[in-house]
Amino acid sequence: MNDADLLRKRFIVLGGKGGVGRTTVAAALASALARRGRRVLLAQTNAKERLSRLLGAQTVGPDIVRVRERLWAVNMTPAAALREYGLMVLRYEAVYKAVFENKVTRYFIHAIPGLDEYSMLGKAWYHTTEEVEAGEWRYDTVILDGPATGHLVAMLRIPAAILSAVPEGPLTRSARLAQELMTDPDRSSMLLVTLAEDLPVNEALELYRTVREQLRMSVTRVIVNQVWSDRFTRSDGAAARVVAALADTEARADPTLGPLLARAETARQRRLLNQQYLSQLAERLPRPQVRLPFLFAKDFGAAEVEMLSRLLEEELLS
Repeated sequence: MNDADLLRKRFIVLGGKGGVGRTTVAAALASALARRGRRVLLAQTNAKERLSRLLGAQTVGPDIVRVRERLWAVNMTPAAALREYGLMVLRYEAVYKAVFENKVTRYFIHAIPGLDEYSMLGKAWYHTTEEVEAGEWRYDTVILDGPATGHLVAMLRIPAAILSAVPEGPLTRSARLAQELMTDPDRSSMLLVTLAEDLPVNEALELYRTVREQLRMSVTRVIVNQVWSDRFTRSDGAAARVVAALADTEARADPTLGPLLARAETARQRRLLNQQYLSQLAERLPRPQVRLPFLFAKDFGAAEVEMLSRLLEEELLS
């Protein structure tokens, strides 16, 4: 089942537990979309800088940089995003400085809960509205590589909270447009990223319920990262048959074969564990799965991301 529909999305959010490889998947997806002709902005939220290594590019900081043809990236910080938002709303640098850089104002701004998160979400939303000229978007797709689950949910709730609590004005106008974008399934989508392991799967299931029931966003796919190969569990596979045939033989004690068989058994057990959680996801989270393989690399970088990008392109965009 393909989802070429992703090629038409304006805003794609990646969500999941910390440590499941969201940034790796985001980089791979951004590369795949750019390769298919989309002008893509990959936006991180105050993250540890890893994109330069994953994409083989220059350091990605709070200013947007061009990574390669049709692909740009930014690692948003609250301070830089708030400044951009202030200038966007107030229009003039002098007015921004008078309001946002006033000592008293700064004190109250830092006391507003969620403002840092909203400034970054607002910046990501704003880039979905930028035009080079009438009818031509600066970026066809903005990918938000958000924070881990709890912080992401809090961030995505802010526009609705603003609309329910703040008097009508510039802040509510942008919040309304951001909320309309996020809840429009024709323009936006969330991809859940997880590992086929206990805690990541449970968190993905909870995030799915929250996104659907509370945030009212569309979840398109579940991307299961770092799935172990099934070469040692397939009954019709030569590798599995060899390992099974040598299971109770003297080969286990052989200094050459023994370590190979031990590693094969480890891989078999890890795949069986993965399969348990893949089945649980299939039963409880009614969205198609995309399974990315566990890539054994001493220095995981641009080459590995390119490999995953090609797999995502085939699974999601063909």
